[in-house]
Amino acid sequence: MSRFVFTLTLPDNTGAAKMTVSFVSALRASGHEVTVVHGPVPDGTDTCLPQLRAVGAELILEDRLRRPVGRPLRRHLAAEVERVGAHAVIGVMQRDRALAMDVAAAVGVPGIVMVQNQHRFRGASGVAALKRSYYARSVRSTALAVCTSDVVQHEMIAFGVPAERTVMLPNGIPTGAGVDHERAAARAELGAADDERVMMSVGRLDPQKGTTILLDALGALPHELPPWRLFLVGGETGGAAGGRSSQYAAELRAKMHRLGLDDRVSFLGWRSDTRHLLSAADAYVQASLWEGPALPLAVMEAMDSGVATALTDCSGTPPGFVHGVHGLLAKAGDAASLRDRLVELLAADDPSRAAMGNAGRRYVQDRFDIALIADQFVAYVEGVIGRPVTVTTAEVQS
Repeated sequence: MSRFVFTLTLPDNTGAAKMTVSFVSALRASGHEVTVVHGPVPDGTDTCLPQLRAVGAELILEDRLRRPVGRPLRRHLAAEVERVGAHAVIGVMQRDRALAMDVAAAVGVPGIVMVQNQHRFRGASGVAALKRSYYARSVRSTALAVCTSDVVQHEMIAFGVPAERTVMLPNGIPTGAGVDHERAAARAELGAADDERVMMSVGRLDPQKGTTILLDALGALPHELPPWRLFLVGGETGGAAGGRSSQYAAELRAKMHRLGLDDRVSFLGWRSDTRHLLSAADAYVQASLWEGPALPLAVMEAMDSGVATALTDCSGTPPGFVHGVHGLLAKAGDAASLRDRLVELLAADDPSRAAMGNAGRRYVQDRFDIALIADQFVAYVEGVIGRPVTVTTAEVQS
C-alpha cells in the first residue's frame, strides 16, 4: 500500500476536479491511501469534496492555494507530505503543478502531473513570462506527465519534460449511464415549444469556452432554418479568476442583446442535472477556443446521451473520430465554420440527427469508459513509485 498526495487549487466540480475524483477513487479501490490538499471553495460553487470524502480520501484545506506561490507554502506542504509518508505528489491544475513538483523534489519523492488543459499564462507580458519560466523550471522535474491529448503532451515536452516521462491518457466518463428520457417534461421546464430545435452547451462562463464566437455564429444563422433555442449551462468561475469571469458573463449578456438573441439564448447557470437537460436537446454544441482533451467531458456526456454534437478542433481531432459520422467538427475561433456546422445540425431531419447521436454514443462508450481509463492511471502512477528520484531540489530551483 502506498500513499499519494494530490494538490487541487480549485475543488469545484468541473473537468479536472471530476477526473481527480475518478483517479482518487481508483487508487483507493486498489488499496492506496490518498490525501488531497485543496484550496477553498468559492461561494456558490459546486464542489467535488463530498465525493472525495466518500471514497475515503483525507482532505486538507489550505487557504494559501488561492495563490499557490511562496516559500512558506512550499515548506508547509513539504512538511505535510513528510507527515503522511507520501510516496508521490500529484499536481492537478496549472496553478498548483509547479508548487507540487517543487515540494516533491524537496522531499525526495516522485512528482506526477495531470495535464488536463492547454497552458495559458495570464498577466502583463513580463508577469506572464515569469509565470511561464517558473512553471517550466519546476515541471522539468516531473517523473510522469499524464496528458489528455497529443497537444498538451507536446506542450509538456516543449517545457523540458523528457518525452519518455510523458504519456497520453484521455479523460473519461461513466459510459452507458443513458439519459433521462423525460423529454417532454425537460422541454416544458425549459419553456421550449414542440417545433423548436433545442441546442445545449455546457461549460463555465470563461473566455476559454468560446461563447462569444458561439453567439456570433448564432447571430449569422439564416432565417429560413426551423425555430431554435440555445441553453447555456454553466456559471461564473470562482477563485482567483472570479472577477474576470464575472466581467466576461456581463459581456456575453450585452452581446446577446446587441445581436437580438434575447428570445433565443438562455443562461441556466450551474446545474447538477445535466443528463436530464440533455434529454430535451436536439443538438449539442461546444465552441471552445482551447481545451486539454480533444474530447472534453461535457461533449462526452452529450454524445453518451445520444445527442448529435458539433465541437471545435481546438485540441485536434479526437482519435478515431469521423467528421459527419460521430459528430461535426468546426474550426476553433472561426464563427463562420461554427455557423455552418450549426446549420447542418438544425437543418437535418430527426432520423439523420438520431443516426449521428447513436454513432457518437457508440464511439464514446467504446473509447472513453472511465473505469478503464482510471485503472490505466493507477498502473502509470504505481509504475513511477519504484523509480529512483534523480532530480534534486537544487536542480529544480536553479
